[in-house]
Amino acid sequence: MTKLSIEQMLYLLYTVAYLDEGTVTQGTVKEHLSKELKKNADDIYNTLYQQNLLESPKRRRISVTEQGRKALVANLQTTDYEFDSSKGQKVLNTLLHCLKLTSLKDYVSSAPIEDMDFDTFVEKFKDLYFSERKQQELRGVVVIRSRDICQKFSDKNYISKSNLDNYFNKLKSTGKIFAVIEQDEELIQWVE
Repeated sequence: MTKLSIEQMLYLLYTVAYLDEGTVTQGTVKEHLSKELKKNADDIYNTLYQQNLLESPKRRRISVTEQGRKALVANLQTTDYEFDSSKGQKVLNTLLHCLKLTSLKDYVSSAPIEDMDFDTFVEKFKDLYFSERKQQELRGVVVIRSRDICQKFSDKNYISKSNLDNYFNKLKSTGKIFAVIEQDEELIQWVE
């Protein structure tokens, strides 16, 4: 499945919400978007169109592809975005409809987003490690618990639990991180 930015997810959601007989104009979608999103609406549309998540079956009209619907539902399952507008019952009703779709077998995926490869994991994990270490150094004590950093990594990145565990163990076995157990907690330190 495709990982969508918040802007892309909202654009797809609004497109589905305002479909009329299967299509909607780009102008209608843009009209209902927030002020911030309106500025980038054309770029968001182009990106979604290039990813085959949107199609244009008629001139100046767009619709969401089946792949786009599945990506929308999968991303809605994992988003922490919160609406702060009281208007837009069509969008909220569409959200409820998408939530119903999550119970359907065709739309539910045990891994809604493709897992990352090991090299990407190492790069992102290293960045998170040193960011966490820098924050802790400012407080005066550096104690990086493997449980906490793995949870933060999982919260920020789409990765299955099994791949996270496998890749983390591979970091230890290849000597990229050093781990010790203190007071029933595994503490880690980046070696490179």
